Amino acid sequence: MASKILWLCSWYPNDTNPYDGDFIQRHTEAVSAMHPIDVLYVHKQMGADPLPPYRKIKRNENLTEHIFTNHVRKDTWFYNLLGLFNFFRIHLHFIRQYGTPDLIHVQIPIKAGIISLFYKWFYKVPYIVTEHYGIYNPFLDDHFKTRNFFFRYATKQVIKHADVLTTVSHSLGEDINRWVEKKSFTVIPNVVDTRLFHYTEPTPKTHFQFIHISNMIPLKNVAGIIEATEILWHERQDFNMKFVGRIEEEFYQLALSKQLLDKVIFFEGEISYRDVANAMKESDALIIFSDTESQSCVVLESLCCGRPAIVTNVGGVKELIDPTNGYKVNARDTDDLVNKMRMMLDHDVSFDLKNISIQATGRYSYASVAKQFSEVYRKVLKH
Repeated sequence: MASKILWLCSWYPNDTNPYDGDFIQRHTEAVSAMHPIDVLYVHKQMGADPLPPYRKIKRNENLTEHIFTNHVRKDTWFYNLLGLFNFFRIHLHFIRQYGTPDLIHVQIPIKAGIISLFYKWFYKVPYIVTEHYGIYNPFLDDHFKTRNFFFRYATKQVIKHADVLTTVSHSLGEDINRWVEKKSFTVIPNVVDTRLFHYTEPTPKTHFQFIHISNMIPLKNVAGIIEATEILWHERQDFNMKFVGRIEEEFYQLALSKQLLDKVIFFEGEISYRDVANAMKESDALIIFSDTESQSCVVLESLCCGRPAIVTNVGGVKELIDPTNGYKVNARDTDDLVNKMRMMLDHDVSFDLKNISIQATGRYSYASVAKQFSEVYRKVLKH
């Protein structure tokens, strides 16, 4: 008889934000090829007209999503406290109906991990934690140590008592050990849908195509990429720079003021996941100039397409790049970025694009990541 495995997710795609934790959803899709999984996610909705209180979505034969809406009427301490109470009530009520699971898999410790602690302490249900959140990096303004006592204490307890801790990068695991709790960890990366992100021969074009894909938040340092593009554009005009993701007026105006907009810099806006794959394959190299990254799904996707990447030498993203698949640059070092872009244009290294794809697919495909999680499940359930 198959084990009953319940995923408790602190982030997950929902009606308000279909991209929130989409990398977690891809983890579920991968693992469900080997194990039946039920996903429980409680989405906090503030103030707006209520969404449906509950939706059950059957993704495939082995994957069922249970999405609840926790409607909080006002952003006050009273209504937030009421919302927190309702969050726990929904989880406990669902699990009573679902039945005690054999294993709980927590994605992001807070808040869902508190439920797993309860079931371990009172019902002896083992749980594993997978962490993606880069909050443990001291570079961030909302670094773990700046959070309130309850957040820090609860996170520490969830991680401390987990049967297994997995992280998406060594860097993230080391940060948790430095700032939260000394705990051995297993690195299991994010996953790539290689049905979409796979190797294709680059199409001949007159201009080399760089691409940047992100949500354009300040940590992504989009302004730094625009500055580097301006410097290189005054030197040579044999390349384009495409930005895919939410268009921020600040960056649009910056490119416009530098007279680069629609000449060398092009903003694509938000597009579907399938279209992201097509845009990646139409490009020649990815640029990630972030101040920090716990890993980077878009770098994994670029490599699976056989496209090299220029990334900052920070966090988990630095673990993905070596001399065979791209270049590393120092964070906030625009001159270094310009130099690496120049090297990419001049083909200083002749990258084996097909081999880049083969190596990445072997590490980040659904089958590879599912096998790694399955081995963790086997060890935990055996005890």
